[in-house]
Amino acid sequence: MNRTSLRLLAGAVLAGVAATTLVAPAAGAAPEPAAFCSDGTQPMVPKAETEAFDDSTTVRGLTVVKGTTPVEFTGTFVGAIDNALGTSEGGTDMLLFSLRGAGIDRASTATDGTPAGIWAGMSGSPVYLPDGRLIGAVAYGLSPDNVPIAGITPAYAMKRLGADKLRAPAKLTIKRSALQGASARTAATLAGQSARQLKAVRVVSGGAAANDLANRTLARVPAVSASARSARAGGFGAVAAPSGLDQPLVPGGNIAVGYTTGDLFAGGVGTVTAICGSTVWAFGHPLDFAGPTSLSIHNASAALVMPDSTGLIGSYKQVGKVGQQIGTITTDGYAGIKGQVGLIRGFPVVTHVRNARGAALATYRGTVVDPAMAAFGAGYGPAFAVQDVLDNLGIGTAKLSWRIDYRLSNGRTGSLSNSQIYADAGGELADVVASDIAGDVSAIASTDLADATITGVSSTMTLISNAAIDHRFASAQRWTGKKWVTLRGSSVKAGRTMKVRPVYRQYVNGRRKGTSAGPAKAFKIGKNAKGRASVTFSARAGAGGDEGEDECIKLDDGQVICPDFDSEGGGARTFEDLVAGLDGLVRADRADVAAQWKWKLRKSKGVSQRRAGVVAPGRISGSYAATFRVRR
Repeated sequence: MNRTSLRLLAGAVLAGVAATTLVAPAAGAAPEPAAFCSDGTQPMVPKAETEAFDDSTTVRGLTVVKGTTPVEFTGTFVGAIDNALGTSEGGTDMLLFSLRGAGIDRASTATDGTPAGIWAGMSGSPVYLPDGRLIGAVAYGLSPDNVPIAGITPAYAMKRLGADKLRAPAKLTIKRSALQGASARTAATLAGQSARQLKAVRVVSGGAAANDLANRTLARVPAVSASARSARAGGFGAVAAPSGLDQPLVPGGNIAVGYTTGDLFAGGVGTVTAICGSTVWAFGHPLDFAGPTSLSIHNASAALVMPDSTGLIGSYKQVGKVGQQIGTITTDGYAGIKGQVGLIRGFPVVTHVRNARGAALATYRGTVVDPAMAAFGAGYGPAFAVQDVLDNLGIGTAKLSWRIDYRLSNGRTGSLSNSQIYADAGGELADVVASDIAGDVSAIASTDLADATITGVSSTMTLISNAAIDHRFASAQRWTGKKWVTLRGSSVKAGRTMKVRPVYRQYVNGRRKGTSAGPAKAFKIGKNAKGRASVTFSARAGAGGDEGEDECIKLDDGQVICPDFDSEGGGARTFEDLVAGLDGLVRADRADVAAQWKWKLRKSKGVSQRRAGVVAPGRISGSYAATFRVRR
């Protein structure tokens, strides 16, 4: 049986996709390269030879099932799908091989005998001819049902990474009509199966609970890029923060790539396909198909390959450890990922945690390597800090203060500082603290008002209580000169200075726990005041400072900016407007107090009002109005 009888024509394989006629290279065309590495250290099987493979073609490959040392697997060619990996450069076929060893088939499994098939994390495993020439990388499986048939991305396609874009569906169904000439056993195995891109094993540091937290943080923060949206779609397994693993990367060895790293590591794990000098190729398929990108490179250690006995989700590699960053992935294309060892990129994210007395509890340090994941990294830092330090399900009260440093394309640098009070009784404190800081970072990083680059994010989390404490306005009091009395219904003489204060009803985890008084404010009642008057306390909805000044900001040119708090600086016309709007974040422990009275002088009359601001001892909500009389 020869390769011609096994060609899986595009018109027969892809429903609704027309067959493509391949045009022979023009006379005098440059010969295909004989080596993957330009220095000849890794020979490569050229495209023409892959098109001549038949079922007598045997191969060997390398991958890791435990630890960091690659083990060998073997295989036999069973077919190819024409142009499955794109039609550019004369078309790129997906090569199909039946593989054995490395836990793939029953004979090579652990003691329980469950085969893993082609498992997630195997992506990028190099496949060679017996003479050592590189054919390509394991990148696709036919189904999650542990079938040992792998789809191979050819080496010649991976070599072109960054030079062109390959385009094809991620799922390709193999029809029986395309298997004419194949053995009955092969046809029965392949017919109806689907070639699916293997998943990169996504992991995040911080223990088992970090999986859900990372997914929830990704869901809350703005997804302004392909990588951010792709990361949202995949669950994360747990892994320790990067450390150790000083071994160099090797073909067939593990490789971890991170959107963020340090204490905040989040990314994916696969296999190295080839190394040429300091350049690394891996995966054989995209992580996010982002094109030019920045992802940290790490070595990694595998705990084991976990077979899926259900046939529903597929087998996967369980990652045990990730090493420190040793380089950066710069290209994320359809045929794989490519980067440089020794190239380090990213900006720092630091979160300091203190208790209510100000004593330091912990510090978490990370690096955001992918700029498109800046909002996630900035939000995940304090969110993880809350979850890691609080010994409960995420209930508590905290204050977060943060600073975002940025640089504009003209070289000018600047920073934005903000703070907020958070309280949550429903177990989502870690989630809510991520929203505002992530929103600020996203607004700066994604604005079209300037070419701004985030250069650093630092924050300080003060854990005020391990219970959610809320303050709601209950009443108001005034000072008589001797004692505090209830303001409502009382009488005040015109021309006098009246000192008033709010009284809060305190709630702990939603249950009423007594009252407390807030700070006093003084208002001088006009000497012509008379009759009905009122004092109103209300949680701030966008204006007022501690001394009664507006939170609107007057710029040097005289323009007054009042931020739109619902749209994170929405409506700004310049970058300065944007930052000014973000800087006007309304604190949840701020409230307005307004005193109003009527006045009458001869034939004139009107209403006077004075405003001020107060600071509550924690998160505040609601409003309260007290009426009283002014006498002359």
